[in-house]
Amino acid sequence: MNLRLCPMPSLRGLRALPRFQQALEAILPLTGLPLDLPGEIPFILVTLPRMARLNALHLHHQGPTDVITYDLRGPEGASSFLPPEAGLPVLAEIYLCPEVARRQAPAFGQSPSRELFRYAIHGLLHLAGEDDLTPQALQSMRKGEERLLSAAESRGFSLEGFLF
Repeated sequence: MNLRLCPMPSLRGLRALPRFQQALEAILPLTGLPLDLPGEIPFILVTLPRMARLNALHLHHQGPTDVITYDLRGPEGASSFLPPEAGLPVLAEIYLCPEVARRQAPAFGQSPSRELFRYAIHGLLHLAGEDDLTPQALQSMRKGEERLLSAAESRGFSLEGFLF
């Protein structure tokens, strides 16, 4: 399983994306996802208007949100949407909105960069079977996010400097 960062061309204010991706790859084995699946998970960084459109279209909510995860794995655990000659199948798509991270970070006492990394972790945890639909499930999700944030930092990754 490969991870790939895909910022929209019109998105501004991003930097150190290779380090962001390396930090995600370092914590991937700790998520509970089956790592032996052939395929990739793109993290698509989008603008506020694009995230609002996705949120309305697929989740029927008004306004932008922080992260949306689309699990595209078929019944056998791999995507069946692409023929084998197309290359690695896309197992999931995780959409992240850096502007939401900038706006929400102060409310949670976080930097925008660390908040954005939390959104990426949140998406991976959804793919690993976690949800946040009940207070108990949300508490479990938050504990998982903190565990993986700490794991990235304990492996020497700074979670700062992704956004300016």
